[in-house]
Amino acid sequence: MNTYVTVLDLESDTALHRFGPFLNASTARVAAAAKAARVLVWHKDGDLWRAEAAPYAYLVPADPTTELP
Repeated sequence: MNTYVTVLDLESDTALHRFGPFLNASTARVAAAAKAARVLVWHKDGDLWRAEAAPYAYLVPADPTTELP
């Protein structure tokens, strides 16, 4: 499964652009921090990772969990 980073405008909550694909959420979060050129603090809410660095928010879908038999 490919993972993408969505960049939002914090004031309007409008999606500005999306970049990727990445192999998983972890590599997408590292790429988002590199694009932001700063350390991002990520918070997980359900199936979504979110970091805010004004004037943008970065969203990354969480990796699906695998259930063991």
